[in-house]
This record gives sequence, C-alpha cells and structure tokens, in this order.
Amino acid sequence: MCKKCPKGQRFYHTMNMRRGVRQALALGIIAMMTASLHAQDPTDHTKKGVQLSDKKAYDEAIKEFGKAIDIYNNSSARAYHNMGQALELKGELVKALPYYEEAIKRNPAQVPSFERLGSLYFQTGDFEKAVATGEHVLKIDPNNKEVMQWLPDAYKMKLQRQQEMLLAKQKEDEEKKRKALEQKKAEEKQYEEELDKKKLPRILYASLDFTTQIGYYYDSGKFKLKTDDGLLVDVPETLYVDFTPTKDWEIEFKTGNPHLGAASPNLVNYTETLQAAYFLDKYAIGAGMRGTHYGDNFAFVNSAGPAKKKYVENDFKIGIVFGKREEKSTLKVAIYPRFMPQDTKNSKGKTLDSGFYEFSYNYTFDRTVSYYSRVTGYDFYYFDNANRLSNYWGLYEVAVGVAFNKYNDVTKDKSLVFTVEFLERIYLRNLNNDEPYDVANGQGMFGIDAKNWAKGRPFSGYYTNSHSLFFRVDEIVTKNAFVYQKIGYEMNTGRGTNNEISLMLGAGALL
Repeated sequence: MCKKCPKGQRFYHTMNMRRGVRQALALGIIAMMTASLHAQDPTDHTKKGVQLSDKKAYDEAIKEFGKAIDIYNNSSARAYHNMGQALELKGELVKALPYYEEAIKRNPAQVPSFERLGSLYFQTGDFEKAVATGEHVLKIDPNNKEVMQWLPDAYKMKLQRQQEMLLAKQKEDEEKKRKALEQKKAEEKQYEEELDKKKLPRILYASLDFTTQIGYYYDSGKFKLKTDDGLLVDVPETLYVDFTPTKDWEIEFKTGNPHLGAASPNLVNYTETLQAAYFLDKYAIGAGMRGTHYGDNFAFVNSAGPAKKKYVENDFKIGIVFGKREEKSTLKVAIYPRFMPQDTKNSKGKTLDSGFYEFSYNYTFDRTVSYYSRVTGYDFYYFDNANRLSNYWGLYEVAVGVAFNKYNDVTKDKSLVFTVEFLERIYLRNLNNDEPYDVANGQGMFGIDAKNWAKGRPFSGYYTNSHSLFFRVDEIVTKNAFVYQKIGYEMNTGRGTNNEISLMLGAGALL
C-alpha cells in the first residue's frame, strides 16, 4: 500500500503514482502483473491438495485448496480495487462502484476498498449503504479517520432521506384516500341521478298517527294512562298532508290533538294549520292560517274559583312562512304571532289567544344518513275579560335527531328508516295575572312579567323543564305506503315528577 498517494486515495502498488489518470491506469495494470509475479503460485497448493486427496488425507487437502483460493482472491481483489481507484480519479464514480464491490467480495478483509466504497455511496446519494459500509469499517478499525470524514454527514442525509420518503408516502396515501373518496362520491351521485331519472317527482305525502301515554303524574300522585280531550278521540293524534303540485309550490295541512308534554295540562283540544309556500329558485316565501280550539274550563280557573260553564273558544291566527331549499339541506321557518289578531280590553267574556313559532333544518350527509334540528314554541293566553284576569301557559321545545336509511339490495329502494331524537322541553306558566292586556306583564313570550324584574326574577314564567329520548322506525311496506312506530321517555327535572312513556303508531302514503 502506497503511503504517498493523495489523502483518501490508496492504490495497492510499490511505486509513487501522482502523474494523472493515464499513469494511474498504466500502473494499475502493472500492479496487477506485479502482484501476480510476486504472489505464491496457487497451482502449487492445488497440486498438493490433489495429492493429499489421493492419499485420503482430506482435511489437509481442504486446507491446501483453501490456500490456493485465498491467494487467487486476495490478488484479484487488489486488482479490482486499483481499477475502481483509477475510475474514481477519472471522475467516473458510478463505473467505479462495481469494482470496489467485487474487491470486498473477493477479500472481505481489504479495509481500503470498504473505505472507498462507502465514500462513493455517499457521493452518489446512496446514504443508507454509505452508513452501513462506514459502520462496518469502524467495527474493524474504530479510529479510521477516512470514514469519519463523511460518515456523520451520511447519517444526517440518511435521516433526511427517510423523512422525505415518509412524507412522500403519507402524501401518496392521502392522495389515494382522496381519490377513493371522490370516486365513491361520484359513484353515489351517479347512482342517485340515475335513480331520480327513474322516479317521478313526489306529489303527495300523507301520514296519520295516534299516541298513548302512561306514567307517573304529579297532579294525581300515581301511575295512570293520560288522555287529552280531542274532537275525535281522547288521545293525541295528528294528520299531516304535504302537497307539491309543481316544483315551485308546496302546500301543507296539519291537524290534530297535539301532545304538549308530560307537564302540560289539557290546554288544547284541536289545532289545524294550512300554509302554502312559493319557491323562487332555492328561496321560499308564503303565508298560512292556524286555528286553535279549546273546549274546557280548566284553563280559565282563577282566584275566584272554577267557572261552572264549560266554554268552547276558538282562536285563528295569520302567519308567514319562509325558507331555503338546497341540494342537501332544507330550512323552514313558520311564525304565527298572537297579535295577528290579539285580544284587547274591548274583548268580552272568556277568550283564547295563542302563538306558534317553528324553526326546522334538515341536512342529508349521504343516501344513508341525515340530520335534523327543530325549535318549536307554543304560547296560550286564556282571558277572563269580565274579571280582567288572564292565565298563560307556554311550551318551548328544542329537538335534534339523526336518521339512518337502509336500502333493499335488489331493488335499491329505501326499505327502513331508523331515527334517534333528543328533545328538551321548557314549561312556562304565569297565572292569575291582573294586568292581562299589557304585553310586558305576563303576556309576552316566555311569560315575562315586568313587575318581577325589579325583584330579580326576569323569567318568572319558568315552571319546569324535561329531557326526552325517542326512537322511531319507519318501514316501507310498498312503493307508496309505509308504517311507523315511535317510543319515547320524558323525565322532568324541575317541579313535580311528571314522567311518562309514550308510544306512537302511524301510517302514511307517498304518491
């Protein structure tokens, strides 16, 4: 090994080689020839091994054959190293690599070949192999200065390359997921478009249901079946019809004996609402009329005692309807305020005033899952105009729900809908109000009474609240008919212990 070669460049030869690439090539060939001449001839060991084999001295024969192989490999390993060195000096690093690799195969103990091989791996950007080769050299020679010149940088570049590959893999995976999701959405959209082409626009939706309630009620102090006096039956029932003669018009009709929660008394016998909306592109505007009917004397009870006569009172209100309809969502607002029209001090006898407000929003995530929310308010004002007294009952509901749709595997039509709903109810009362015609004295929303504001009770009309959980299942029986069941539990957390279980059974039709 020549000690006069430039730093980091070592040939296996006996002469100084500093005269350029041509001299390096020539001397490399001379070095191979010189090594062959000075090395012990491997033929001698081969002949000796054959002779020992003939004498059945196999162990000694194997040793001789091994010596012959070592002489050949060590000699040729030096030649391969020198060829790689010459190519490296010419700047042909990629061509030099296989010569160094062959050199270490023929002589794994030839450390300079490992040094140059690791350096070339580093220079050509194969940092993982550079680190592995450098670590191998340091195991043999822990103080090897040649390797320590580039190994720390190789570690850094290897780590950087691994991080880059990891980020690239993450981006590739994210891109695959994004494309898969886009493809799935495109397929679902195409399927829905094809399905819509096959189906005629819905013209009519109608449903009729009945509800039974059983529970523990504070007023009676025991479990019982609750009934509400209605015009047809004494249990809550609802008939709903949605008629869309064209894509621009929607007409809704709803009537029945509404269920107003476990903590409400028998406030209403019947209501009906008829409203129509016209769509201007995706926005809708309309109007409606709502009737409220009461046929009992309970709500008119005052400090003077219950009325002996059973009164029948009717209240009609005019309201406005507006909303917005988009591809995946629908927003609808209905407002029937009590002042359109309202009772005044000129009213006679016992009268009823009411207000109704509803905000609803529906959003469809995909063909299998949809979400809805609803805020509903009921205000009921019962006037004893002769005695200038009034009673107020209010109910406000906030509901959120999620519906899951199941489709028939063969027809691809919807076959089942499962809905979960959470409902929060707030019950309000302001009874025996002696200033019945002043909006700020118990006759406003939430039963606000201005006389109690100074006493630190701005919402003195609050009575109690409850939490309810409902489960509903709609089963599509035929293409145009369905049945549904809804079961729920309401638990009151404020005054009283009015808790109940309700069961609704209904059926409907689609045209």
